[in-house]
Amino acid sequence: MKPRPDWELWKQNKIFCGVDEVGRGALAGPVVAAAVILPKFTKIPGVKDSKQLSPSAREALYPIIVKQALAYGVDLATVKEIDRLNIRNASFLAMNRAIRALGYKCDSALVDGFSIPDCPLPNTGIVKGDQKSLSIACASIIAKVTRDHIMDKLHKQYPKYNFIKNKGYPTPFHKKTLAKIGPTKIHRRSFRPVRQTLLDF
Repeated sequence: MKPRPDWELWKQNKIFCGVDEVGRGALAGPVVAAAVILPKFTKIPGVKDSKQLSPSAREALYPIIVKQALAYGVDLATVKEIDRLNIRNASFLAMNRAIRALGYKCDSALVDGFSIPDCPLPNTGIVKGDQKSLSIACASIIAKVTRDHIMDKLHKQYPKYNFIKNKGYPTPFHKKTLAKIGPTKIHRRSFRPVRQTLLDF
């Protein structure tokens, strides 16, 4: 990865964080966001968009990122907040919370996709930012690993849905199970596939 947005800011001696979220397309579980501040001119071999990495690669990179980062923050928006606010606004809420969780002063934020409204920092949205910015890619990995661990724990509460495999995303097995036995407390009732099943239960 050639982190051009990062290098431009590092050359200006700016301290900034990369921000990303995961879980927008899932039918169950929270949306999780992370913010990561890296030292100037950091290089971490193997880092790229978390969706392009295997689970084992993400798990291996997680402690490396945590060790190298000046600071990182992780937070989420709950299923109730997703249903109340809609997934877009809940994602922004999670990202704002992750930035506030940094506990480290920085000048600005680089965000995957769209800029964050009501953000405590000046921020710039970058389309496919997790493929262009090392800081955003690191945030993507931190958020993904964190959310996967949350869904693994939820699998123990709701084993019939196989969350340990699908992480709450709408796989054929997940949708079939949802239609058969109905939603759990952690399903997003505002999402159409879940809302449709509620008519049958």
